[in-house]
Amino acid sequence: MPQKKDKLKDIRTNLLTRGFALAKAGIRAGGLGMSGFKGNADPNSPAWLGKVEYLIKELGQLKGSAMKVGQTLSMYGEHLLPKEVNDLLKTLQSDSPALEWAAIRKVLVAELGEQMIGELEFDEEALACASIGQVHKARIKDTGQVLAIKIQYPGVDAAVETDLKLLKFILTLTDMVPRGARFDQVFNEIREMFHQEVNYELERNFGERFHELLADDPRYVIPKSFPRYCTRKIMAMEFVEGVRADHPSVQELPLERRNRLGLSFLDLYLRELMDFKLMQTDPHLGNYLVQVDPNGDKDRLVLLDFGAARGVPDEFLKSYLLLMEGGFNRDPRLIEKGGRQLGLLQPDDPMALVDDYIKICNLITEPFHGSYDWGNSDLPKRTAVAVTHIAGSYKLRAPPRELVFLDRKLGGVFIFLSVLKCVLDARPSALAALASYGPKT
Repeated sequence: MPQKKDKLKDIRTNLLTRGFALAKAGIRAGGLGMSGFKGNADPNSPAWLGKVEYLIKELGQLKGSAMKVGQTLSMYGEHLLPKEVNDLLKTLQSDSPALEWAAIRKVLVAELGEQMIGELEFDEEALACASIGQVHKARIKDTGQVLAIKIQYPGVDAAVETDLKLLKFILTLTDMVPRGARFDQVFNEIREMFHQEVNYELERNFGERFHELLADDPRYVIPKSFPRYCTRKIMAMEFVEGVRADHPSVQELPLERRNRLGLSFLDLYLRELMDFKLMQTDPHLGNYLVQVDPNGDKDRLVLLDFGAARGVPDEFLKSYLLLMEGGFNRDPRLIEKGGRQLGLLQPDDPMALVDDYIKICNLITEPFHGSYDWGNSDLPKRTAVAVTHIAGSYKLRAPPRELVFLDRKLGGVFIFLSVLKCVLDARPSALAALASYGPKT
């Protein structure tokens, strides 16, 4: 896969060209389907993994919905895929090559026109890039205001249906995912999510909503938007200074300050879940910055991306909170009840599966039982081993769509606090949030 420093001259936007690229990848990977995971194929063999890797590299080159499918499947991976395949899919989450400025400028001209572009002075080097678009810094010439402008890649919205149909066929052919209604549901979810994320007007609305919800909390900064330079494919926001949580200036902060930042991140998750019932479900480190206060007492979190924001349905939330409460209190009755309400446990499931499921819920809530050293914990590894055991011992099933995204966000909370090397007791915050939500049983 190209390194970060490499750039793409263009993106294969022609539907026939994209279809041919995917079909070629499918033919090359098609040998997987001769035996697949259900036969005698060895997913650890170099030849087998090489075919999978080739297909995944093609997804990374195509960007748009093809790349997004791979990224989203990696979210479901622990439920649906062998670990070797999921590890390869996770490589699509980073190191995406930028598109050259000449191609990006064409999008700007089509969306804003030359006159409006003339009001801005652009930095032609991308600040960041992903599957759907990339961000460039710009300055309003008349005022000096510095903006961060996200520009959608050309043609990615037009290729969605073709990409999804071909990829669904290829993944089924190669037996990379289990077949059935739940697999169809996963693809329907990907389609819905992609159509949401290519609509930058919707993302701007979500950002403005979060700005309102958090306006009175000085711990958080949400960049304001500049509607004059915004369209369905262009989003202009104020450029806000800050550094990632893994930056040395954050890593060198005293433990007390890093703990405060960690609790701010956890509190945000709990408020999104229980108060707002609206959650930003992409907790990638690059979607958050830290503003380090030179005076030492008001470090703040900058929230950057709301393209993956989604509502949390009330009925789902009630069942999900049973799992949380059961895990916090080590109550197997509540965990089992929540699992059955969510469809994670079925009436004909053996008790061994129920017991394993309860163990996993208790494992996931381990950090909420007193002071916890997040940076030195191997919880993700132990959880992965436990999930792999269930996946290998019982029939795979896709989880409820909401659960996948909430699990992803909770995993992001763990990563954020572990990167900050927090040593803190998160239990009081979690129990207070549960209590404020009200009785769930």
